[in-house]
Amino acid sequence: MRFSKAVGSVAAATIVATGSFVLVSPAQAEPEVTAADVEKSFDKAELANERLNQISEDAEELDQRIREVSAEIRQISKVYQRQRNELGADIVAQQMAQPLGPTVSLLASDDPDQFLDGLSAIDALNTTRADALASFSKTRVELEKREAQLSEHEKVMAKKVKTAAKTKREMQAAYASAKSDYALLSAAAQSAMSESDITAVRNAGSGSAKKAIAFAMNQLGDPYVYGGTGPNGWDCSGLVMKAYAAAGVSLPRVVGPQMSAGRRVSAADLQPGDLVAYPSMSHIGIYLGGGKVVHAPRPGKSVEITSLSSGFGVYARVS
Repeated sequence: MRFSKAVGSVAAATIVATGSFVLVSPAQAEPEVTAADVEKSFDKAELANERLNQISEDAEELDQRIREVSAEIRQISKVYQRQRNELGADIVAQQMAQPLGPTVSLLASDDPDQFLDGLSAIDALNTTRADALASFSKTRVELEKREAQLSEHEKVMAKKVKTAAKTKREMQAAYASAKSDYALLSAAAQSAMSESDITAVRNAGSGSAKKAIAFAMNQLGDPYVYGGTGPNGWDCSGLVMKAYAAAGVSLPRVVGPQMSAGRRVSAADLQPGDLVAYPSMSHIGIYLGGGKVVHAPRPGKSVEITSLSSGFGVYARVS
């Protein structure tokens, strides 16, 4: 069962949000709702998005294993049937020379246990069949083992499909809450939240870090898209993964594993190209130097440059 068939691709299953939200008049604003409240809801949605990304990655690996085991089952089944047919032909030949009564009915049996029990009786009369019988028995055990593995993989996949659906609903709810809170802000607050710095930084970093930064700079202004890995839309971890892939460095898909792939560094030791993440592992960006970070922020905004002080608190170096 393909994960993509069960829940659809992540890009299709999640929310695509671009552009700015519709402004509302100050008269509609409710003072108790702040920009921090909106950002908190967006952060919750992004954390759910990262969980969904991880589920998708795990499911793709499991789907690959399901395909591999299924191929192994098909191959072993061919061997099983060939060995069974050969042993059946030998039974016929022996029956012609030395009738064995009802044992010949084994040829029509679909019950492996009955077939093997009957063959064991024949083997007592004809020890030349012992090796073939042992090989057949081994093949049967291997086939049953693979079939059990496939069944277990499919059960796990079914659970992942359910978890993915639940996580997507959580993400959508958080996103809807963020939009609702955003609509209650004053026009000035909305405008401030929608501003993005897309002034490119050139020639920052060195080696693979420089290449990763250059890639990210080329995406400035591209929209944020939940589950986005380019080329026309990005989520935070998708941008980081593809930026370093362009530099020849393979990183995992999700924020937490991306940070774990690097060596932790302190704020005082930060260099251009280092990964910077929220402590919750809900968001990630690439450090540019000078207290600046390039990242894919949230729905309603585009890839931009922001301040390191805007929530980033965990740092890692991958090159």
